[in-house]
Amino acid sequence: MSRFYNALKEASRSQLGADGKSGNEADAIGESGANIPEFLGADAIGENGVSIPELLDRAEPVEEKVPASQPLDPVVASKPAVSEAAEKSGPPAPRGDHPKVVFDPSARVIPHAADSIVVEYYRRLRTKVLQQHAAKPFRTLVVTSPGPQEGKTVTVLNLGLSFAMLPDLKVLVIDGDLRRGSLGKWLRVGEHPGLSNLLDGSAKLEDTVLKYGDGPLSFLVRGTSPASPAELLHSMDLRKHFQHMEEQFDLVLVDSPPINLITDTQLLAACCDAVLLIARAFQTTRKAFEKAVQDLAPFRVIGTVLNGGTKVQPYRKYGGYYY
Repeated sequence: MSRFYNALKEASRSQLGADGKSGNEADAIGESGANIPEFLGADAIGENGVSIPELLDRAEPVEEKVPASQPLDPVVASKPAVSEAAEKSGPPAPRGDHPKVVFDPSARVIPHAADSIVVEYYRRLRTKVLQQHAAKPFRTLVVTSPGPQEGKTVTVLNLGLSFAMLPDLKVLVIDGDLRRGSLGKWLRVGEHPGLSNLLDGSAKLEDTVLKYGDGPLSFLVRGTSPASPAELLHSMDLRKHFQHMEEQFDLVLVDSPPINLITDTQLLAACCDAVLLIARAFQTTRKAFEKAVQDLAPFRVIGTVLNGGTKVQPYRKYGGYYY
């Protein structure tokens, strides 16, 4: 635990100038940049085997601009096997009356990134997730953080966009925050049936899935059910719905509420294969992080992402790469 918190402190030192004022450049790179994530690996430490992150070496970001649609790191060997029936059927086709998915201009997502380094960091995060999958396969991944406003939704969206760059990989991003989820707002779809409607039986998967363009990325917003989120997530059908999604998609990413505030995240994690924990530099406290790790102890935590750190300043250039 102390190693991760030391990483937070080191980020704080690097971000403070001589006058003691913050020089954070991670939230907005250019006019519409995205958070720069740093993946912190998962080491089993302590008697309970809780996954504790350890800072890894930084990647070598590519200098030249690379189109976000260009597939990189085609680690298709790590792709989960899909049943023959699912391959034939594919993801459920959305109906013609579904709203068109368009990212809000203010959303800090890869298509809006003004700096290619931001895109490269999310590709690096994608590779780290694939490495964890290669060690022990998973199909559903819950993304959470100790508290609010720590970068969960930004990370889920950009991770989904990064995975959608890989060939033949069908990705579903779900808004699992049935109380205050903002995915629908970011996608500019307004009120639309989603996860809550699946759980209360008022809609089917094909009624709720939203396609992003003609690519392999799809979305499922929180929904419009008036039922209590706690009761909906306690439903015996929750696991059944996730199993159905696994048959239709290669990877399911779930944006969940803060783990320290409500029990919803633990209910979602119990029906999914793995958890990715988000922390934010200069905001996540050691006490909050320790509590989050303790609450997630029964589940498989594949690692932690340190969000909102300082922008990398390259000090050497060679052959089109920064070191």
